[in-house]
Amino acid sequence: MFVMGILLACASAYLSAGKWQIESSVHAAESAKAYLGRWDLTLRAPGHEYPSWLELREEGGQLKADFVGRWGNSRPLPKVELSNGKLTFVSPKEEEGLPVDMVFEGLLTGKTLSGKVNGTNGATWEWSGERAPSLERKSPPKWGKPVALFNGKDLAGWKTSGPGKSEWKVENGLLITPGEGPELINDRKFEDFKLHAEFNCGPTSNSGIYLRGRGRLANLRHYLDRKARDGGAEWPDRD
Repeated sequence: MFVMGILLACASAYLSAGKWQIESSVHAAESAKAYLGRWDLTLRAPGHEYPSWLELREEGGQLKADFVGRWGNSRPLPKVELSNGKLTFVSPKEEEGLPVDMVFEGLLTGKTLSGKVNGTNGATWEWSGERAPSLERKSPPKWGKPVALFNGKDLAGWKTSGPGKSEWKVENGLLITPGEGPELINDRKFEDFKLHAEFNCGPTSNSGIYLRGRGRLANLRHYLDRKARDGGAEWPDRD
């Protein structure tokens, strides 16, 4: 009877531990579910804000992430984890042009993600995120008449992202920048749209269009021949 009592006690303890592990796994899955999806991020550095983007998903029970940083294309992150309600994800230093990886840490409060990340020169930046709007439509959009964004004469309706080494100008009906410098941003706001643009890029030059400040259509000259059918699109807008 004594041996039987020990066996029953051990079995009970094992079942209790197994039940706790199952409940813990279910709770972790429910916690992660609140973070899943696409997020429009804003990185706040001293004197400047950077639009960014994050997608969180589960694959095989593991948390995975795609990320658009301060520049460049959408890419998978090497590390993302959720522990005790704190989200941590890492953008490699090679992608960020920094001596160390950018480590993002944040919490979900209501419908907003927010936290801190190590920025340039050892500074700490704040960041926040709102859920990206859905691109699903119940019916096809009704297109209006084309709208000219550039008048061919001056920079009316445009602004620059900030000071830089070079300035945008208009010559012979073309928007021209002599080299690296600030980005040119249109003042208009749109929802669904079709964009038509024409580029004239010299050898080794690099030009492109950022859509909604998060996705970019890149027009690298050496891509044009093999990507002529899609206009040199490197990747689509992902808002």
